Amino acid sequence: MRLFACSLLLWLVSAEPDNNPSLKEGQAGPDTPEQAGCVPRRFDSSRGPDGAPNMTQCQGDCDDDKDCAPGLKCKQRDVGEAVPGCTGGLSYPQMDYCYDPACDEDDGLPPLDSSFGPNGGQNMPVCSGDCDEDADCAQGLQCFQRDRWEAVPGCSGRGVHGFDYCYSPTDPEPTTTSMGASTAPPTTPRPHPNPCLCVFDIYRTLTGRQSDLNTCPGNQVVQGVWDTAYGGGWLTLSQAAQTLDQTFCNRCYLGIVSHGTASGDGSAERSYLLDNVLVSRPFSRLAASNPQATYWSASGEVVSPLVLGWPDGLKQNAVGGIVDWYAKLGINIPAAKVYFFGDRTENIPPFQGTGYNAREISCQSRDYSIGNGIVGLCGATTAEIQKFSGVKLCQDEVVTTPTPTPEPNACICVFDVDRTLTGKQGLAEGSKCPDNKMVDGVWDSAYGGGTLTLSPAAQNLNRTFCNSCYLGVVSAGDAGGHGSELRRVMLRRVLRSAVFDDFSKANPQASQWCDSRWVNCPLVLVSPNRWKQNAVDGILEWYRQHGVSIQPSKVHFFGDRTENIGPFSSKGYNAREISCKERDYSLRNGMVGLCGAAFEEIVDTPGVAECSQQRRLMLV
Repeated sequence: MRLFACSLLLWLVSAEPDNNPSLKEGQAGPDTPEQAGCVPRRFDSSRGPDGAPNMTQCQGDCDDDKDCAPGLKCKQRDVGEAVPGCTGGLSYPQMDYCYDPACDEDDGLPPLDSSFGPNGGQNMPVCSGDCDEDADCAQGLQCFQRDRWEAVPGCSGRGVHGFDYCYSPTDPEPTTTSMGASTAPPTTPRPHPNPCLCVFDIYRTLTGRQSDLNTCPGNQVVQGVWDTAYGGGWLTLSQAAQTLDQTFCNRCYLGIVSHGTASGDGSAERSYLLDNVLVSRPFSRLAASNPQATYWSASGEVVSPLVLGWPDGLKQNAVGGIVDWYAKLGINIPAAKVYFFGDRTENIPPFQGTGYNAREISCQSRDYSIGNGIVGLCGATTAEIQKFSGVKLCQDEVVTTPTPTPEPNACICVFDVDRTLTGKQGLAEGSKCPDNKMVDGVWDSAYGGGTLTLSPAAQNLNRTFCNSCYLGVVSAGDAGGHGSELRRVMLRRVLRSAVFDDFSKANPQASQWCDSRWVNCPLVLVSPNRWKQNAVDGILEWYRQHGVSIQPSKVHFFGDRTENIGPFSSKGYNAREISCKERDYSLRNGMVGLCGAAFEEIVDTPGVAECSQQRRLMLV
């Protein structure tokens, strides 16, 4: 098996594959016209790792030319390189695909290199992606912004749909053709194609009720930034506010229409929203060249796209003013591509007849302490920020929340990762941790880094009571980072139980990793210490939404840091400190475990127990 086995990363090469849902296998769509001798096709990954003989065009995973049908070749890839004549569908970055040599358009230019992945990195070389801004590219290079497969100056190939690539500004800028060919450079700067506009209310849309992470575990408190709305408190961002760059709005211009003042002139809230929330590719580029885009309009005037103090029930008029403001800059946004998102029901129906789209959000959480639910509670979820047509109220949405499966004995085991499922790197046979096991070739970046070393419990979870339970993870670390081999090992060799395996087959999202800012899976990373009990709240809610109800008394958390155990008592969950026998005294006098969880420490004993308490019980 080739390098495909080294990565779990699934790259959806085309979120909008052909802009033509009726396109069939072997047909050319409007973005991929048929060339002489070349018939573009969609990716087909059905054969899976190592493929099979006589594979067809754009089918994977081939190992060499002999696997492909006569006349085809095998395109060897490492990290998502373009395959001539193949586009759309689902492709895997390290799968190799059969292709028609007639589609190979190599014109001698360096090929686009997508190895840096989404959001790229630093000091990226020419033709590499996905950069976000010029600062991501090596000295002398700039970031070429794309919306689809626009050709990149000085580079060959199509790359990944929507990826932006570093290029040399000395190369002539081509106009886009369907397969990456270029014509003479334009005489004027390239306008943003097909502009769209996302406009948001602020309070209980981009924000949630201040500091309420129990009801809204996916929200994020911004300590030190005061929010004056609805009585005041620390600014608390909704899921959507944290993840706008993961929605379609990342490719749209942005706007604000709020009845409030965003805490007043010069407030920290305004600065934070501009720097961390109101960020999209076209809006950020505009703001860099036109500072007025970041001004806040007030007093009933629209002199920028950020409008405050606007009355409820009339927000459609402010949106019209924002559209006019953009038009004065030569950015003409069709009404059908204007999207308003707000939490107050009264603000949505007036958009009827304007041609704009408007959607009520925070439908699953309402604040019944204010006007019997007149406003949202948690604010917009990421799932609510999607393209739609028309005017939609919460009552219009068909919500299909599964009825929790009546499992009176359903239980869940939630684990920390570093020094719980792992031990100190390299300590195994012949050391203080003789039962630990090194996984050669797998890097673990935690606490200075080294070869991944599994704790005894990690090697034997299916022999503990957890084999009959659902599983979860709450870690302050990132488990080696996106697409890491460490995460693959955790999924394939560690996080296994009879119940979780069966559940994951029916619910693939259970095997994905997510950030504690937005708990939309049971494997939660980057969760602050002493707050892990809140992430467990989110995991239980995720399971509930997927038909599984787990009682607090059936929740078991295992972690090596003492500070993370006590806070679980307020939730009614069980929590147990592990790695009690051996501690790492090189880290703040034994703050963390050394060998990780011992097999005998994974027990279903009720209550909250730190190592010191467990020792006292053993002496009794």
